[in-house]
Amino acid sequence: MISIPRICIHSQLLPLADAKKIVFSSFQTPDTRVRIPVADSCGRVLAEPVYSKWTNPPLLLSGPDGIAVKSEATTGAGEKSGIELDAPRVNTGMPMPDGYDAVIPIEEVIEVSENKYQIHAPVSPLQNTIPCGEDIGMDDMVMDAGHQIIPFDIGALLSYGITDVLVTSWRVGLVATGDEIISPYETPKPGQIVDSNSYMIAGFLKQYGVVPVLYPVIPDDPATISRELQKISTECDMVLIFGGSSAGSKDHTVDAMEQCGTLLFHGVAMVPAKPVTLARINGKPAFGMPGPSIASLTVLREFISPLLSQWGVPIPPDLYVDGELTEAVASVDGVDMFLMVKVHTDHGKTLITPVPRIFGHMMGVRADAVLHKKRGSDKLVKGQEVEVRAMRRETIG
Repeated sequence: MISIPRICIHSQLLPLADAKKIVFSSFQTPDTRVRIPVADSCGRVLAEPVYSKWTNPPLLLSGPDGIAVKSEATTGAGEKSGIELDAPRVNTGMPMPDGYDAVIPIEEVIEVSENKYQIHAPVSPLQNTIPCGEDIGMDDMVMDAGHQIIPFDIGALLSYGITDVLVTSWRVGLVATGDEIISPYETPKPGQIVDSNSYMIAGFLKQYGVVPVLYPVIPDDPATISRELQKISTECDMVLIFGGSSAGSKDHTVDAMEQCGTLLFHGVAMVPAKPVTLARINGKPAFGMPGPSIASLTVLREFISPLLSQWGVPIPPDLYVDGELTEAVASVDGVDMFLMVKVHTDHGKTLITPVPRIFGHMMGVRADAVLHKKRGSDKLVKGQEVEVRAMRRETIG
């Protein structure tokens, strides 16, 4: 039997706002946790508080390089009434000798002879020292649940005797479909396409602290696609399947998603990413990702990232900037438009210039931000003030 792919009809497209309501109300937050070595935890999110296994510092330490003194012995010292003391030398971070409770910096004393110094100011108990436990005490909380670990945190955790941590584990399975799709590590022949979108989206997920799981390319076979979707949905919290959701002669993804789950929508009134699909498979969200890279990026920003954020993934807030359009932007009836734009300054004025729409990845490479032209809004004219969402924080910030 010949399988005829389902066509995404313009009049049946779901409004973007309605699609978002479905995305954000159809799935339970996963509660998956895993214990991992601290050395491998950068970017991950703690699932429980962690506590120090010891006190730091474990005893009284010297602050500056200087001499260790007994504070009571410095009473009466003044600019015109120096006191000579027998005192041991100490260096920064060195344990204080027993019985000594303060330090006088070496540049503030006069050496009289070996281990004998003249001082001209009194010091109080613990002055110029690092008290025991000043950094942290045994069993004190180091970080609370929900804390996203950065490289500095790894040093702190290891310093306090913590070598493994329990982290929230969000796993997103990514798989491409198509007889023409090949690995990035192969050289494409005419008609073949490198699987780049999976790796692009995986890069974003890693930045969020999410674990991307890349699966082998699936051929254009409905039964195989259904079988793999079932498998991935049992191993991951979310499925992203790339390609096969439009109206090509071998686009079988939508029917396969419906066969092994519940199809929630196919086609949203947005450009790009009109053929985006959502299904619930084994209770998990499965997104049918459009083939063009910019379209996949749009689905990530409009649906996937907000859903992950709803689950507790620490996704940084979007950065917006206002600027003046350098050319008009026409309307497309009935859809939300997401345009790639360049952001630049000229004589202190921020200018927004749409990037020409072309096939491939260079449109995204050249863009700094995204301009969202909402459905039903008027044509944007040259010189109009608009707000855009940053793609490259270093360029806009």
